[in-house]
Amino acid sequence: MCSRCLSEFEPKNIYFSTNGVRGLAVYEYNQAIKSALFRFKGCFDYELKDVFLDHQAPILRMLYPGYTIVPAPSSKNHDDERGFNHVREMFSCLGLPMIHAIEKTDDRKQSDLDYRSRQEVGKHLRWVGGRSVSGKKILLVDDVYTTGATARNCIKLLKKHGASKIRVLVMAKTKGPHEPS
Repeated sequence: MCSRCLSEFEPKNIYFSTNGVRGLAVYEYNQAIKSALFRFKGCFDYELKDVFLDHQAPILRMLYPGYTIVPAPSSKNHDDERGFNHVREMFSCLGLPMIHAIEKTDDRKQSDLDYRSRQEVGKHLRWVGGRSVSGKKILLVDDVYTTGATARNCIKLLKKHGASKIRVLVMAKTKGPHEPS
């Protein structure tokens, strides 16, 4: 991507909290991010994996020393179709250890669901056997934070499995219904 297109991402560093866990969004979700994310995820443009966070990676590594990444789950069928897991690839530039501990049990896309249906995502998540986060500092990562349902349910699973400390890092966050424009 050219520097002009990258500048349209407009880094904001939005701090938020979910289930008592502190979170950080690097960007506010906007049309430029939506378009690039569609090209990355929907058009399988793997080469875009580093455009989202690569410029911020040195700062993010300083913010999360000693953390292990747990990516929010994606549909296995969608990952297989595109040939990669977009969340894992997007956050790989941080160079932190990564554990794939949570998976989806179905192919429902959160973006296709209404608010109420999104809140039921926990019914469709499960712990991957043999994965341990016990005593670890965990950085839960995802591409977009919309209602927080995925993050809240992943946090519950991480706490249940003994994570010592949890933080959330997302590439972008949408504005909530009560946030100023």
